[in-house]
Amino acid sequence: MLIPAFKLNLGNAIRKGMAAIGYFDGTHPSLTCATDGDKVFIHSPHVRTDEFEQEIRFLNINHRITALCAGRLDASLGRDVLMLGTETNVHVYDVEKNSDLFYVDAADGVTAMLFGQIGSMGTPLAIVGGNCSIQGFDMNGDEKFWTVTGDNVSALTFCDVDEDGEHELLVGSEDYEIRIFQNEEVISETTESDVVVALCPLKGTRYGYALANGTIGVYDNDKRVWRVKSKHRVTAIAGFDLDGDGVPELISGWSNGKVEVRNEHNGELIYKEYFDAPIAAIVQADYRMDGRVEIIVCAENGEVRGFFPSDSAMEGNMAEGLQSAEDVMRGLREKKQLLLAEMQNYADGTKAAKGSSKDGADAKLIPADTQLNTSLVPNMEKRCVDLVLQTNNFTIIQLAAVFGDQLFAGESHISVPADGTPSGTLRVPLAPPRDVAQGTALMIKALVGNRGSELFHVFEISKQLPKFAMYMADAEPEKNPTPTSYVAFQVDERVSRISMWLESAFEVDIASAGKAIEKGKSTLKANFLSLRTGLPLRLELRESLELRVQTDSMEVAGEVIQHLCAYLQIEELQCVAHFPREMEAFKAVLHQVNLFNQTRLKLSAEMADSSNLVKALVIKAEDARILGDMSEMRAIYSNLFDLNRDLLIEHKKRNTNHTQLLSSLKEVNHMIQKAARLRVGSFKMKVVNAAREAIKTNNIKSLLRIIETGENE
Repeated sequence: MLIPAFKLNLGNAIRKGMAAIGYFDGTHPSLTCATDGDKVFIHSPHVRTDEFEQEIRFLNINHRITALCAGRLDASLGRDVLMLGTETNVHVYDVEKNSDLFYVDAADGVTAMLFGQIGSMGTPLAIVGGNCSIQGFDMNGDEKFWTVTGDNVSALTFCDVDEDGEHELLVGSEDYEIRIFQNEEVISETTESDVVVALCPLKGTRYGYALANGTIGVYDNDKRVWRVKSKHRVTAIAGFDLDGDGVPELISGWSNGKVEVRNEHNGELIYKEYFDAPIAAIVQADYRMDGRVEIIVCAENGEVRGFFPSDSAMEGNMAEGLQSAEDVMRGLREKKQLLLAEMQNYADGTKAAKGSSKDGADAKLIPADTQLNTSLVPNMEKRCVDLVLQTNNFTIIQLAAVFGDQLFAGESHISVPADGTPSGTLRVPLAPPRDVAQGTALMIKALVGNRGSELFHVFEISKQLPKFAMYMADAEPEKNPTPTSYVAFQVDERVSRISMWLESAFEVDIASAGKAIEKGKSTLKANFLSLRTGLPLRLELRESLELRVQTDSMEVAGEVIQHLCAYLQIEELQCVAHFPREMEAFKAVLHQVNLFNQTRLKLSAEMADSSNLVKALVIKAEDARILGDMSEMRAIYSNLFDLNRDLLIEHKKRNTNHTQLLSSLKEVNHMIQKAARLRVGSFKMKVVNAAREAIKTNNIKSLLRIIETGENE
């Protein structure tokens, strides 16, 4: 599928994920990479000037580089610029003019970046992802976009997932979420099984993703199309049309040096290549400037290979047609083999059967009417919910394999009888660390047979896990204290609709819930206990149509509100929140942020003074050397040695202070995220924007009021 176009060895190591193609003179492509030595090198094979006679030139950054990208920010320039991220700054550099376009502080750090236009905004922005936040800067370095996300940003890309002609911003983060932003609003959240390390657009509403656990796959909007998992780490992904059919294939690079090409529709492996070092990045450009775009693979040891497709567009389309026919035939052949194997198993079982007793206990084959039933039973003692598998007759369950996203460390779990004696009932403990996505399906495969038999039937069934499976109905609510925190809002819905949501989200039977759920003509009270923490969760619908969610966790309240509004199709929702404990803790965090900022400014000023003193002493030492005053020179260098030692100590203090500041800022951004999730629609966006303005002006009183009421006045 791929033919080598060129091979280079740049002689410099390339850091993972830090390579980009930039047209810095507006015409010729240049490969730009970051090295482990805090340097950036630019490979420009088509550019020769009196100043730069070599193909490779270097930029000394002298700060730890955390992200790198190239793109067009200012249309009037007519060329790309280079954007670099460090732990504290964003640096946009005009390579052609050898000058800074802008240099701004990034208090939240920089973990991912790209250039592009967000939604309906008319100008391209430099998009920077950091510590639970996303910022957008224009060509002057002015902040034009800001929003929060659930955790540190680990991947960014653009894709028109709703086919409205405007690109949405896709954000992967360390809380396993893929969020789709339309302007500042989150229109979709998808939970994966590990940290999202890479995202790339494919065609239309489809995009590829990669996880830290070695999983790659394709989503169509918020629906997963396919995925595969490897024992190796995925280091890069990209979309590239190899066969000329207009649909990009998913190309992935791995930590073992392997490059794979997979079919975008079904994930079938169609090509692979090997390098001697882990893959650092995959980019694409007409790097040879011969009119053909190559896929360019960069390895961490500095090796770079370019590939282009082996077939023309017409040949590619014909090959695609033949490939589709082959896929159909292959699928039919596989289905035939499975059916033949199943028929053979039945034949062997019938032949091996030697009769049975009256109740069939010693039969080799199970009765034809055997069924496997499933139910979910809360288990407060073990702080989990038990998936109970039970047969409808004398047959036994030998073991069960359960598959489910976000539920098990390895995405699957094998369960056998606890006492080693199989019976007709088997309990599988489920303890997801957080509330699962709605509609999460458990795929269950169980071995069912007769006692003493060596022949088992495999039952394959699925079970939908409700959103709040880790909550049980509180049959004795008077024994548990009512939470002091709550969120209240108006909801114009019938009691019956709220009841239907409760039964769906908590899998509870209201008719038999007893004191746990009290339902009236226009009122409703529901009492639950968290199986994780044992803390109560209360929901109360009053005659005034006010729904009050009582819980001491703002995060839990946000999950309840978001799920309820999605079920009831509520597009706009404002609320009043009262979380005294979390607000007191938040005030302490804000106080810490203020102290850390003051310390940072003080340390920066002291280090600047010390740096100026170093320069003065170096000049004095050189003067003493020229004058031959060796004793004076030795004294000055002794002072320089002491000053350098003090500078190193101050640097360690500054680094420690910066780490603590980032941790506190993460908590601030996380609180804004939790406050926003208590609202829906424009009110959600209003909270984020108002909170940002309050932080900029250091108006703590206004910030607290925004979180509690959603209003800044």
